[in-house]
Amino acid sequence: MMRLSTMWKIDRTVDAEGRSPIAERILENWAHDRGSARHFRSSANFVYACRRQGHGCYLRFADSTERSRAAIEAEIALLGWLAAAGVEVAGAIPSRRGTSVETVVTELGTFHAVLFAGLEGRQFEIADLDAPRFREWGAALGRLHAALRDFPGSGSSARGTWRDHVEFARAHVPTGQPAVRQELDRIETLLSALPANRDTYGLIHFDFELDNLYWHDHAVGILDFDDCSHHWYAADIAFALRDLFADGVDLGDPSFRAFVRGYTEHSPLDDEQISHIPLFLRFVNLVVYARIARGLDLPRDQDYPEWLEALDRRLRHRMAAYTASLEDPRS
Repeated sequence: MMRLSTMWKIDRTVDAEGRSPIAERILENWAHDRGSARHFRSSANFVYACRRQGHGCYLRFADSTERSRAAIEAEIALLGWLAAAGVEVAGAIPSRRGTSVETVVTELGTFHAVLFAGLEGRQFEIADLDAPRFREWGAALGRLHAALRDFPGSGSSARGTWRDHVEFARAHVPTGQPAVRQELDRIETLLSALPANRDTYGLIHFDFELDNLYWHDHAVGILDFDDCSHHWYAADIAFALRDLFADGVDLGDPSFRAFVRGYTEHSPLDDEQISHIPLFLRFVNLVVYARIARGLDLPRDQDYPEWLEALDRRLRHRMAAYTASLEDPRS
């Protein structure tokens, strides 16, 4: 997630109908249906739904302090390669200048922007999925990993590694949280001991949850590769299914086993890799905690709208719950 101060800087420009002059200014770099852009969400990026010749598309932009242009360009190169390899992804639409990424300087900062084509189909909540859908979900991730193993740019320095995530957490976990710092040290030690080879480790999506997927018949289209990084493939399974495991990890869960069956139709996955899923869930929970800690930067001497105050409270509660779970000897 981005810093809340960055979110507020832009989202305060959004009117009651979801329009923002900053988004409109950035979108001028692409041919589009004028007046169609509406705020969609603000999280790691700002996203606006819009239309181009009547077709749905999405403007995504990030403050230059949040995302580097080099990382976004690496993402777009990966998307182009995956599309050519037959993976259904949301591709970038060239700007008026013929580039995929535009950097726009505004009075509120400098932003790196991409216009993505919309994907056909529908999205699901996890409660909507039956065993065949879980299998399709797993198969989509297995196909993606099979393709990523052959990606010639997988060694690009623009893509981080799990060690970069560990260092990010070390930099942003508050010093007054010894239980979290001890958990960080334990996780780093355990991850360092895991085998990393072509079958187990490589470039992963890092956020293969349902809100980044569109189902069209039985094909699955994929969004948002901006967190793509080098990690264990089984970690991508853990990150994708963290809602399924919200109340605890059950590797015998029928939905999980259906997901794994679909995955192994396309990519190898042995019992040892599956056994590390609880560790990868601990890792992603730690990373989310660190991202929240970094994001909570609103000056407390100002008044904010209720939605932003509520978001701040919700995030602080989530951090407190995570810390309490580490301090609870039963967890």
